[in-house]
Amino acid sequence: MQLFKVFFKILNKNKGQLIMYTVIYLSLALLMSSVMKEQAEEEFTGVSLDIALENKDQGKLGAALEQYLGERHKLKEMPKGKEALQDAIYYEEIDYVLVIPEDFSEKFAAGDRENLLEGTVVPKSSSAYLAEHDMESFLKTADMYVSAGFTLEDAVSFTLEDMEEKGKVEFLNQEDGQPLSGGFYFFQFIPYIFVTMMILGVGVVIKTFQNKDLSARNKCSSVPYLQQNLQILLGCLVYMLVVYAVFMVMAGCNTGDYLFTPQGILSAINALLFAVCALCLSWFAVQFAPNTAVLNAMSNVFGLGFSFLGGVFVSLDVMGETARKIARFVPSYWYVIANQDIQKVNGFSDAGTIYKSYLMVAMFSLAFFAAGLLANRMRVKSR
Repeated sequence: MQLFKVFFKILNKNKGQLIMYTVIYLSLALLMSSVMKEQAEEEFTGVSLDIALENKDQGKLGAALEQYLGERHKLKEMPKGKEALQDAIYYEEIDYVLVIPEDFSEKFAAGDRENLLEGTVVPKSSSAYLAEHDMESFLKTADMYVSAGFTLEDAVSFTLEDMEEKGKVEFLNQEDGQPLSGGFYFFQFIPYIFVTMMILGVGVVIKTFQNKDLSARNKCSSVPYLQQNLQILLGCLVYMLVVYAVFMVMAGCNTGDYLFTPQGILSAINALLFAVCALCLSWFAVQFAPNTAVLNAMSNVFGLGFSFLGGVFVSLDVMGETARKIARFVPSYWYVIANQDIQKVNGFSDAGTIYKSYLMVAMFSLAFFAAGLLANRMRVKSR
């Protein structure tokens, strides 16, 4: 088992990079899991603006409008003097400036609806238009009551009551009414790290064995060529299983009892199949790398490319139809689809669509392995 031992001696020289990527991934998984859970809020909070308001009106309508805006936004006193107002706008201390004129209620009661308020939108503040929308809604509601024959006082009272009604907000970031578990976020980013670590680990070792002089010496060895390849293959499988086991231990520590549920077992199987696929991909990639430096670059190209295109870093929901069609040609897409479907099932009997995704990842593994064999044979013949 000389080559098997040499396999891990070569791997030991690259342990710094492998440990670095392991730490990076663990930090990424913990961070994203925490961030995603915080974003999954159960309550909706509207946008609140800082409005500098000066109410010169002595009537009911001006006071009611001030009360209404005060319930939705933060009202501030109007800065004294033009220079102070400009400074407040420049330093973004206020989002909107509103002046309610003295004859505001009288004009409104008389039927005048044009240019009643003196509002100023702070430049480059798109959110400030929300204040104008709120004022317009309030005045249109009041106008409806006045036009129906109510007095201005009654119209103001009814308008305040109507504006207290708030729309019900329901979040759509849940699958079939069930919140996404921490296990989903942990397993979501595994394709990136598995592809990177397989190419950096297995790929670098295989590239070393493919060195022309070293390969010639091994062929002259008393160890049969088939046995040499089997020892290298065994080293690849052991390395893959060690990496897989490390991340399963991390998953157990990070997600608690998730791994012992049907969803957790399906996620673990999904990760194992992708680990095999990443191993086959590393075998394919090494055939086209002239040296280990290029192979290191290829690890980032494949890792990031498959992750962004396959929906690991960018949700498939926000990708266009054309991008989703292209994504079907990378294995990470089917891994992500399986990871999403796993969150919807309650048992193994419901996992029909998940098994189809498993099969697609397995087919990609065979394709990469076969393509690697063909490329290797062409490389050997060209020597």
